[in-house]
Amino acid sequence: MKINNFFKGLVGVAALGVLSGCSSDYLDLKPESNPSQEDVFATTEGAALAINGICLSMYTQYQGTEWNQFNGEPWCNTWCNDAMGQDYISGLAGAAFGADIVKHESWDNGNLLIAVGPWMFYYNIINQANKVLADIDKAEGTQAERDFIKAQALTFRAHGYSKLLTYFAPRWEDSNNGSSYCLVLRTDPEVKDVPLSTMAQTFDMIYKDLDDAIALYQGANIKREAKFQPDLSIAYGVYARTALTKNDWPKAQEMARKAREGYVIMDAATYLGGFYEDNDDFMWISSSTESDVYYWSWGSHFAANGLYVKNWQLGGGAIDMTLYRELDPNDIRRKCFLTPDKLALLNSINSSWNPGKLKEADFWSKSLVDATKELDLSFGPSKKSGAGRDGKWGLYNSAYFYSKYYLDDVFTGNLSDIPLQNGYHAYYTLSASGPILVAGGKYASLTTTPFGAQYKFLSKAQYGASTYPFMRASEMLLAEAEAAYHNNDVATAQSCLNELNSKRIEGYSCTKTGDALFKEIMVTRRIELWGEGQNFTDFKRWNLPIVRNAWVAGDANSGNWVSERSGEIPVNKKSAWKMPFPLSESRYNNAVDLSLLD
Repeated sequence: MKINNFFKGLVGVAALGVLSGCSSDYLDLKPESNPSQEDVFATTEGAALAINGICLSMYTQYQGTEWNQFNGEPWCNTWCNDAMGQDYISGLAGAAFGADIVKHESWDNGNLLIAVGPWMFYYNIINQANKVLADIDKAEGTQAERDFIKAQALTFRAHGYSKLLTYFAPRWEDSNNGSSYCLVLRTDPEVKDVPLSTMAQTFDMIYKDLDDAIALYQGANIKREAKFQPDLSIAYGVYARTALTKNDWPKAQEMARKAREGYVIMDAATYLGGFYEDNDDFMWISSSTESDVYYWSWGSHFAANGLYVKNWQLGGGAIDMTLYRELDPNDIRRKCFLTPDKLALLNSINSSWNPGKLKEADFWSKSLVDATKELDLSFGPSKKSGAGRDGKWGLYNSAYFYSKYYLDDVFTGNLSDIPLQNGYHAYYTLSASGPILVAGGKYASLTTTPFGAQYKFLSKAQYGASTYPFMRASEMLLAEAEAAYHNNDVATAQSCLNELNSKRIEGYSCTKTGDALFKEIMVTRRIELWGEGQNFTDFKRWNLPIVRNAWVAGDANSGNWVSERSGEIPVNKKSAWKMPFPLSESRYNNAVDLSLLD
């Protein structure tokens, strides 16, 4: 089957009933055509289209729903994971959810999008996989083809349940050896009442699904056609993630090592390439074809040059200064963020790029930073004549010049891919008028640029297309390091850190042991995977409180969170960070006994 049949695979999605479930409240799409289940699975070619339908459902534009911004896996990763954590500051999620949700204050309503969204999405993946598993053995084709498709469906089902555990189950150490009830285990496509299952039962099913999938992949010996499809390496990767959630360190180390075989940890140049093109580090990705998602692409909302980053004036994501301060000064990942130390860089290149002669402490000046709007660096005057009583001006200018410098001198991708419509680049627009004269009649205007603004993620013109990574070899390397640490395999943990960080920090060599080694693993994971959907669930399984330090005017030692979303979130808050059980399940599934939930 040709790769371009991926898009024709919409027929497979239609047949499988996109985002259907046990509730009439589940998200639903009206199919353009509706072949029967029997027709779809008459051949392995049809079944392969159904698998591609699941692939498409992981990253597609769900129109006709009440949540027009919903685009599958990236939405869950950013809105329900990173934005709920410590290291990723999202103005868009903050505005959409409100401070109470972002601070975990109101997690007691089963209608909350923060809970219903991932529940619906991952049960849709599970439901589609179950339909494939129910009928694949009848499909005409070779046994190898049937086995490969079955393995992919099992991988999808395991992925769905693994993700649901991170959101809706307690931490493993709080589960009384897995006896806590948490999810509904659906193993066939029939819509029926199903009782709650325990965390241990869910882990057992995921492990079995993955064991079976691995054996089937190995026996079939078929290669996937594209990285938006799962294969043997993805099964290993899902296994490693699941084992980390269970604190099953031997299994996590084994599976993470196997998962990354054949991939290459990206070098510094690739890391600074905007994360919009495929590379040898990316294991599992979304399609980058612009016609996939249009206006609701992840890049439109969260890339530094995203069209809605400009239109909605809420910023494209920012790094927490507490994490930033923990990084080695020579870490190339520091270049991806607009932070106070960039003033010294600008001064060293061209003093006119810091015309107001600002110091790092001026990032905490109330005349230059809008404390009421995402700590917007485009707030203050761009001309000396506009300076207030304190004489401060020009942070607007410096923010623009670093944005330009990043694209011209740091970014390693193809610059012709990056600009969107109407001259919009990363946080700035070039046009015939604006606050800053650049050259030759060109002026620059900044959009809302948050303190700590990110440039890690850029997207292609014109709808914010990118190969958003669902899984990377670097993640598996860090999973291996973490598991090795807990297995008292210090040499492997150090070796993994050296393999990664030597590509990010010149002269890096890890000799740390004990708690210092574990802290190094955690900090490396937090910065390497920043913005890739790991932060909240990492802090949850590490059993660490989330501490967001507020921006305080005049205090250069303070943080860069707006006050309403700052503060400490203790590990025991709101059922120890379990998302509320969705009413869309409990209202329509009569077998669910809510009294069993902790």
